[in-house]
Amino acid sequence: MAVFRRKKKEDSTPAEVITDSRIESKVSAEHLEIINRILTATRGPYEVPELLDLLVKEIVDAVRSRWGTIKLRTEEGDSVHTMIRRPGIRAGTVPRSIENTAFFLVMGTGESLTIDDLQSDNRFPDTTDTAENARALLAVPIEYHGEAIGVLILVDREEEKPFGNRDVRLATLLASEAGPLIENARLVEEAFQRRAMEKERELAEEVWIRFLPAVLPEVEGFELAARCDPAQKVGGDYYDVIYMGDGRTLVALGDVSGSGMPAALLMSNLQAALRVSLGTGPDLEQLASMINAHLCSTTDPERFATLFLGIVDPQNMNLQFVNAGHNPPLLFHADGSYEELPATGIPVGFYPDAPYEAPELKLNRGDCLLIHSDGIPEAFSAKDEMFGDERLVELVKGLGSVPPQEILEAVLTAVEEWSSGSTAYQDDRTLLVLNCC
Repeated sequence: MAVFRRKKKEDSTPAEVITDSRIESKVSAEHLEIINRILTATRGPYEVPELLDLLVKEIVDAVRSRWGTIKLRTEEGDSVHTMIRRPGIRAGTVPRSIENTAFFLVMGTGESLTIDDLQSDNRFPDTTDTAENARALLAVPIEYHGEAIGVLILVDREEEKPFGNRDVRLATLLASEAGPLIENARLVEEAFQRRAMEKERELAEEVWIRFLPAVLPEVEGFELAARCDPAQKVGGDYYDVIYMGDGRTLVALGDVSGSGMPAALLMSNLQAALRVSLGTGPDLEQLASMINAHLCSTTDPERFATLFLGIVDPQNMNLQFVNAGHNPPLLFHADGSYEELPATGIPVGFYPDAPYEAPELKLNRGDCLLIHSDGIPEAFSAKDEMFGDERLVELVKGLGSVPPQEILEAVLTAVEEWSSGSTAYQDDRTLLVLNCC
């Protein structure tokens, strides 16, 4: 066994490196040719695994070893992370424990390592039971800006000879060229990932905005206001107001699971199911069941939505509703009292045969219906205190008989001021206010 340590440049002499200047020139020219070949072969851009595949193939061929791998340090620390294993000439079975041991030894010392006889080195596991025993090993650090980022590991020479000085110099040289290539590939890959994430965010925002109503329809005998303030540029909340053609109007507010593009797509799926099902003229219970069945059949099990559906009938002055696991809306009366509209079924998208009930309420002049998402009562202050339902109720009561737009602005402003300076997660805040005139 022999351990090679890199010598300082000033300690090296021509005699230590090679004795024949003509051979030195020949070797240098050969090394230069190999480097040029590798740089040409790895001209990218490549994804990191693909680049490592090419590097290992070229290095294995250049050093004439039968097996090689590049193992990179992960963000968590000096842990093993096999990126590529490319067999060379006459590749047999090489235990992963050998490469793992070599990785930790080189990362720990920062120095190259050569082993002439693995069987006699007690730092390495016994390989006598493998299909083809590994004999010699050469491992050199891969560095970038003076820091080890991984290890190049080669096993056995083609001629069944131990690795010599020339192999160490060549492998070290190639590893020094590999470091910048790998880091550049990483940076490019990260840039592509960031760009892809930004593009996905932009598309999700476009989808989300497109499926929110640009203009609210007029509802005879009622005043209406609605708005969503997303926690991020892409919201997970959904609201809609749809005139049904027979004098009645449907109001809907939901909160879909997830975020980003998956949430935006789920929201669009929910809206499509709502509008298509509504066109078939079902009663409200059937409408909720049809939406639920559609989501269960077209989305993953972890995708669901809480949903409030209400049908306002100005002629009969009543409200019929289904609350599918949503925050209970608040119905304020002119005499100062209020009531909650509780859940009448589970969120849509959970269970295909879930039943839904649709109770009916009488509306009176001066009543105010407040439908909101959980981002309002669950907004946290800088002291980690929630805004809460009681504070929301007292705020609306204190406003008295004012237009719904003023109620909406007052509530959202109060919640925004409440959560100012908080580092806690803040959810989307969506509010729909309906006043009975």
